[in-house]
Amino acid sequence: MMIVTLFVLGITTGKLAWILVAIGGILITIATLTVQYLFLKTLGLGPLDGPGAAIVEACSLLPTAVGGEYSATPSLWTAMSAFFATYIFMNAANLYTQTPARINKEKIGVQQRKGMGLISMLAAVLLFVFLLVPRYWTSCETIFGLVLGLAIGVAGGVVWWKILDACGPDVYPDIHGVMIGLKPGALRTSPMACKPSVS
Repeated sequence: MMIVTLFVLGITTGKLAWILVAIGGILITIATLTVQYLFLKTLGLGPLDGPGAAIVEACSLLPTAVGGEYSATPSLWTAMSAFFATYIFMNAANLYTQTPARINKEKIGVQQRKGMGLISMLAAVLLFVFLLVPRYWTSCETIFGLVLGLAIGVAGGVVWWKILDACGPDVYPDIHGVMIGLKPGALRTSPMACKPSVS
């Protein structure tokens, strides 16, 4: 749902950062499913015991063919949740630590920006923990699958944020849409997506 929502809203509102986060989520999904397949075929790890159809319907994030197995090593749910939480945390941390251009003239704006960054960091961590703990207590997760999914999601969130930050700081990774306003003359009222640069 997060991937589809970010992608559709990103297209309809012209927010390239949201589209890029959705693409990152798709890449993490592919990476996690690839690791699941390797664990399943090489080590036989992954499928959970229990009624196949019931497990698949209750736990799987993706549609599965009739008779398909639900693999929890690594956990796709944990990997995706960790990816989005990490990405939002990285973006909020960047927002919080950004040095203002004009300290004397921006005291209120700086405090508001830092407050938004701090609230986003705390909200991302708390929401992730509050979602992760109940999920772990269901029969959908194993401790090894959860840890492996967490590692994939956190690493993916950090790497994807750093790639986007390297490609276009203040534009591509900023899902909050705040960083572009910190550069004098850089703020535009039109969508940023697919706008060619003028040399």
